[in-house]
Order: sequence, then C-alpha cells, then structure tokens
Amino acid sequence: MGATKRCGLFGGTFDPIHSGHVALIRALMRELSLDEVVLMPTAQPPHKLKNGMAAAEHRLQMCRLATADMAGVQVSDWELRQGGVSFTVDTLAHLTAERPDTQWYLFVGADMFLSIDTWFRFADIAAMAVLCAVPRGDADAADLRRKAASLTARGARCVVADMTAVDVSSTDLRECIRNGKGTDGLLPPAVEAYIMENRLYTDESGSPATDEQITAILRRRLKPKRFDHSLAVAEEAVRLATRYGADVQKARTAGLLHDVMKNTPPADQLQVLDNYGIAMSEVERGAEKLYHAMSGAAFAEHVLGITDRDILNAVRYHTTARAGMSLLEQVLYLADFTSADRDYDDVDVMRRLVDVSMEDAMAYALAYTIKDLVKKKKPIHPDTVAAFNEVTMKGDGENGNCTR
Repeated sequence: MGATKRCGLFGGTFDPIHSGHVALIRALMRELSLDEVVLMPTAQPPHKLKNGMAAAEHRLQMCRLATADMAGVQVSDWELRQGGVSFTVDTLAHLTAERPDTQWYLFVGADMFLSIDTWFRFADIAAMAVLCAVPRGDADAADLRRKAASLTARGARCVVADMTAVDVSSTDLRECIRNGKGTDGLLPPAVEAYIMENRLYTDESGSPATDEQITAILRRRLKPKRFDHSLAVAEEAVRLATRYGADVQKARTAGLLHDVMKNTPPADQLQVLDNYGIAMSEVERGAEKLYHAMSGAAFAEHVLGITDRDILNAVRYHTTARAGMSLLEQVLYLADFTSADRDYDDVDVMRRLVDVSMEDAMAYALAYTIKDLVKKKKPIHPDTVAAFNEVTMKGDGENGNCTR
C-alpha cells in the first residue's frame, strides 16, 4: 500500500482570485510538504450573502488562469456543479470518499478560523481534515494560536503557519476595478486581462481600459516576441508623438493596442468582425495579414471600451495606411516600422528619415510596401495606394527598401 498523499483543500468564492490567494497556496504547499492542492470555487458560500458574485464560469476560469503555471494545483468545479449553498463538510465527505488514501489539509482564512467551530457539523470537518490558518490583518498569530490550542483540546488537528498572508481584499479589488482604478499588481496578469476582456465588476458603459490593464491583456493574448514588439512600438510612438506634436498618451495607448489580435487565429478574428457587423472588402477578406488591424480596432472599441476615434483609426489603419491620415495615425504607422526591435536591412535608413521628415518617411515606407506586394504578386489594398498617391503628390519622398 502506497504512502498517504497530503492534499490541501482551498475553497472560497474567489471573486476574483488574487495574488494573496496564489501566495498562500505556494507557501502552504511548501510549509506543509503537500503533494497537491485542490482549489474549489464555491457556488454559494454559507457565511456570506453574495448576490453580486461574478458568474461561476468566470470565477472558475480565473482560478485556472491564476494557477496555470503551478504544479500540483488542481481547480475543481465540483461545488459549482452541485449548485446552491456549499457546505465544507459535504465537500470533504465527497473528497474523502473519492480519495480514501489522502490526508486533507483545509485552508481557512484567518477571520474564519476564529469562528470555525460554529460551522455546520464542525466535528465531522475536524475529523476529516487538518485545519490550517495563516495570520492576516486583524487576526494575528497569537490569536490564531490561542484558537488552535482551544480546538486541539476538543480533538481537532490544527496548523497555524509560520508566515504572514498577503493582505488583499477581493472586495477592495472589485471596487478599484469598478471605479477604473489600478489594482497595483494584486491580480495575476492573466486574471486581470480576463476581467478586462469580459468586463467583469463594471458596467459596459464604464471607464475604458487603462494602459496598465491593456498591458496585462497583451501579456496573456500575445506570444512573448509579439508582446515585446507591442511595448517597443508604444515606446517609439511616444517618441515620435513628442517630436511631431501628437498626443503622447494616445500614442502610447495606440502603440500598445495595434497588434492586440495578431496572435488570434484568423477564423476567430473573422468572427469578431462578423459579431460587430464590420464589413470587409474582397481584398481584405482574402488577405489574412490585414485581419488583425480591423479586428484589433473592433476589440479595442467593443471589448476594452476605447471610444477615442483617433486611437481606433490608428489601430485600424496601421497596416494599410490610408489617405487623410491624422497625425496620430501616421505616428503609429511609422512607429511600427522603426521600433527598437526591428532589424531589417534598411531600418537605419528608415530611422534617419523618420527623424527628419514624417512625409518622407511615409513615402519611403509606403513605396516599400507596394513594391514588396508587387514582387510577391499580392493584391494591394486601395487604401495603401491612396496613401502613397497623397503623400507623393505633396513632395518628392524618397523610395527605398525596408521591411517589417
């Protein structure tokens, strides 16, 4: 017969799961030498009235995202599937029957630990699991140890961890999100991105996503190289905006957002465009490389709540360009060519041009794009031709070779 497994059970609303929860799991797994932790979002907690809880599927997915890189952590939907009020004794009975060779360690919040003996069928809970608490806030270590001694005298097994929990309040985090304030890194990046993408804890008409929130979304949606490129383009857009008098904050936001859909499968991008009634020309539908600019603008507007038309247009036309581009649109278009991560053969030429004349730089970039498409026998978007004609009719822009 194999050795008894040591598993933690961590239940709660996780509305949302935050960095304090994640830190507690890591610390208790290490301190108690646990083989596994089961993270169990509740359907309806018996100790709290939670009429405004995020939907079960959202809380479950946030738990999965927060612990995706944590070996030994399993997210269970058992209580959610049961529905109604979740009683810890029922969950432990289910787990004990399912895994008779497992010693369970029940993670309990410091405030709840002080009143755990009032829980429904406490004696049965204590018989099935070791009760584990971590000092936090107004329940300090001395209080918890006195309570543990009292419970031990009644036959319970208790552990008060020799550590201090990260003091984070889900209630406060929800309020920060609702008011459009930053969460100071207290949410795992993937969870913050999920909250923004699904507009949790705020109305659809609420404040648009901040640059901090957009960055968290990008980190989750993009491959590392594309994420780094987005940061580099944002930095270059700020530099060019400063040089040519465009709005610096808008340039940063547009730079971050320009490739937000770049790593999304083409079929999913088409679905986004169809969902929001955005028509595509025959040229656009036949060129997958153009999808991300259109779907990115749609995502920024309808999911992230960005309403500034200049930012949305900058994202929309950063690949094709168009006639009548605003200063911000040109800044983003050129920042995408000259960001620090670009390493094509003529990038130094392009960077010199962009610091001398935006008009010449636009002509240079557009000429290359058109020549490259002709060489590859690819259709040229009418907007690109119109942009090239407009800029060359204004002056004798230089032509050359550059890639992006």
